Amino acid sequence: MTTASSRPVAAPEARFRLPKVTSGVLDARQRELTLAHAKSLLSVPTAPYAEDNQLDVVRRFVAERQGFELTVDQYANAVVRWKGGSKPAKRKRGDAPLLAYSAHLDHPGFLYSGKRAGKHHASWHGGVPERYFKGSALRFFDVSTGEELATAVVARTYRNKAKELQVELSHFRGRAKSGMFGMWDLTAGRIRGTKLHARVCDDLMGAAAILATLDMLAAADHPHEVLGVFTRAEETGFIGCQGLLRAETLEKGVAVIGLECSPKRPTAKIGKGPVIRVGDAGMIFEPWITHRLQEAAADLARQHANFRFQRALMDGGRCESSAYNLWGVPAGAMCLALGNYHNCHPDGTIQPEIVDWSDHEGMVALMVRAAELWHGEASSAAVMRRLDLVWKAELPRYSKSSTRMRS
Repeated sequence: MTTASSRPVAAPEARFRLPKVTSGVLDARQRELTLAHAKSLLSVPTAPYAEDNQLDVVRRFVAERQGFELTVDQYANAVVRWKGGSKPAKRKRGDAPLLAYSAHLDHPGFLYSGKRAGKHHASWHGGVPERYFKGSALRFFDVSTGEELATAVVARTYRNKAKELQVELSHFRGRAKSGMFGMWDLTAGRIRGTKLHARVCDDLMGAAAILATLDMLAAADHPHEVLGVFTRAEETGFIGCQGLLRAETLEKGVAVIGLECSPKRPTAKIGKGPVIRVGDAGMIFEPWITHRLQEAAADLARQHANFRFQRALMDGGRCESSAYNLWGVPAGAMCLALGNYHNCHPDGTIQPEIVDWSDHEGMVALMVRAAELWHGEASSAAVMRRLDLVWKAELPRYSKSSTRMRS
């Protein structure tokens, strides 16, 4: 039994309240819906290999709605299919590929490994410089229920025989349980002004954007199928995405738009709108998908004077869109510019990640518009027609000068 003196330290306060400032790209109902999905995911703990409670949120989303179908593959990646509403469009030869939005459900975290010589220990999974660990506070959770079990402080770091990062814990309060996992002891989420501060923005905000988008497409009785893909263990090397691709969970003829929160750059700033991500640190993504997103963003900007978007190479790291492309699945990407990436503040302390709420609403609006325009003619076709007309008009002069210059 847990005594009063051994109870975990109280959790940091969470507060989810919409900013009064809005770009107007979402109406009041859509804004509340977007907030509700963010809250449902951010309030639930996660870590690599411990995404059970996040998967439960996705399962409930499908169970509580009509028109959706859920597939959970052998690696516990989830694919939610919007089936096309009351009058689903029939796919024809030459149609655009089936649109899929993808995000991951994990965030760097700890797996409890037991008590040895009177000391509690845990293993670390994810990318954070080792200098951030000592003295930082953790909170541990039940992997099945998400119940808070214990709090602790990192006393020291060390490496096991496999050179994997481990931590020894001090100030342990609460109950140790086999299989429990840990996160930095930070607020689940607080909105201050237009900024969301949360222990996990990367990538639960991407997952929340997918749920909000699917809900809005369903409300509009969108006639085309759309997939929402939720992977696991991205932070340890795209393991969930690799499992999805190696198991061939996705059908043939799918094109993916990966959703991420990526470290802010001089060309991609917090508060300047969602980012159309043309590539990551290792790869340029599928150009025609980037072009489709650019078209949808330009269309939104024509409709809403306050809508802003950015386009940038986000080279602060790699993302799952690279994995999709390497496996032959065409993929593009969008992201939110992120502060305190992986909870690392520039001053060397662990702090909440930061995104701009208006950027998030803008990304949801852009995802909805991209889905609506996905099966229309791309403007690239119109550009080709104009180039063809110019070619035919100029060909006589071009041919005459070519003959002269070659003689």
